[in-house]
Amino acid sequence: MAESIDIAEVIKGIQDEVTTIVRGEIALAADEIKGEAAKAGIIAGLFGGAGYLAVSAVAVLFSAFAFAWAIGFRAWFGLEVITALFLGFLVMGLLMLALAALMGYLAGRVPQPGSPTKTIANAKDQVEFVKATIAEASAEASGKKPHASIAVAEALKSTEALGSN
Repeated sequence: MAESIDIAEVIKGIQDEVTTIVRGEIALAADEIKGEAAKAGIIAGLFGGAGYLAVSAVAVLFSAFAFAWAIGFRAWFGLEVITALFLGFLVMGLLMLALAALMGYLAGRVPQPGSPTKTIANAKDQVEFVKATIAEASAEASGKKPHASIAVAEALKSTEALGSN
C-alpha cells in the first residue's frame, strides 16, 4: 500500500513539474514573439503604405499630372487634344506603377521575422527531461535499478543552465 502512495506522489510531482514547464515555455514564447511582432508590423505597414499610396496616387494625382503631360505634349509636339491626353495618361500610369513597384521592393527588403529559436530549443530540452523522469519513475515502480538517473541529472543541469541565462 505504501508503494502505491509513493507512485501516486511521483506521478503528482511529474504533473506539477510538467504544468510549470508548460507555463514557463508559454511565457518564454510570448516574450520572444513580441520582438518578432514589431518586425512584422513594420513589414505590414510598408506594404499597407505602398497600397495606400498606389490607390491615392491613382485617384488624385494621376488625373492632374496626366492633364499636365497632355498640355505639354500638345505644346511641344503640336498633337491633337485626344492624342495628347492619351499619352499624358499613359506616361502617368507608368510612373505610378514604377513608384508602387519601388515601395513593394523596399518592403521586401525589410528583415523577415524569425521563429522563436530559444523557445524551441528549451522545449526540446524539457521534453527530454520529462522522458528521462518518466523512465526513472517507471524503473523505480517496477523495482529495477534506475539507469535513467544520470540522464535525469544531466537534463536537470541543462535546464538550470538555460534558466540562469
